[in-house]
Amino acid sequence: MKLDIHYHIRWSSESRLDWKPFPTEEEAMKAAGQLRRANEIYIIEKRDNECERCQAFRSQGNADHSV
Repeated sequence: MKLDIHYHIRWSSESRLDWKPFPTEEEAMKAAGQLRRANEIYIIEKRDNECERCQAFRSQGNADHSV
C-alpha cells in the first residue's frame, strides 16, 4: 500500500521512533512536543508515497503502517 503525503519526526538520538507516519505536519509537531526529552533535537520531514522509512518498516513484517 502506498502512502500519500505524510510526515515523520526525525529524532537526533532515538532513531527507532522515526518510523511513525503522521497525516499532517501539525500532528507530527504535537506528538514531537509530547515525546521530546530535555535537550533533544528533532525535525519534521515531509514524505511522499516513495518514503523509504515506511517501505523499510513494512518490509520488516509490519503490515499495519498507514496514516
